[in-house]
Amino acid sequence: MPIDTSNLPVSGGLIVAGLIYAGIVTFGLAPMVAKRTIERSNWDAICKAGLQAEISAKRSPPRFIPRTDCKSIFGSFMPELGALCSKYGNPDFGGPATQLMQAQERAKREFENRRLTRIASQTGSRCECASAIVSEKRAWAIYSGSFRLITPPSVSNNLNSSLVRALRSPQCSMKG
Repeated sequence: MPIDTSNLPVSGGLIVAGLIYAGIVTFGLAPMVAKRTIERSNWDAICKAGLQAEISAKRSPPRFIPRTDCKSIFGSFMPELGALCSKYGNPDFGGPATQLMQAQERAKREFENRRLTRIASQTGSRCECASAIVSEKRAWAIYSGSFRLITPPSVSNNLNSSLVRALRSPQCSMKG
């Protein structure tokens, strides 16, 4: 059953043109405008710097392992004894136990550095994920479809908070 558009205040061609325009704006123009607006806000640099700072804050403090060699023990009390220790070989009183603790701490540091380097290498994809999620919102279709005359609050005022919220969302988060 065909639809009779002769009773409408506008012609059928205008309705079809409006639907085509809405489709072009929603699926073609809105993502492009969103991408350019997000790029102009310098989101990528801000996001990467924030994630790098967050990763650095996750680093555990180094464990203090006291030095047990002659110069460290006796040289701190009397520099002459430290010089004497240096002259005769500076023996280590801690022996294998201290060396084992130092080796364990080095291995722990190396593992943590590899893990944090792997996480840091994925910051770019997380930032791109957040901008992709924000670009999919309908507000961008209104913004670009009205030739930027109508600016929804989520586009003008809350762009950065929307991006941060998308970055923290389960779609863009990663397990470290």
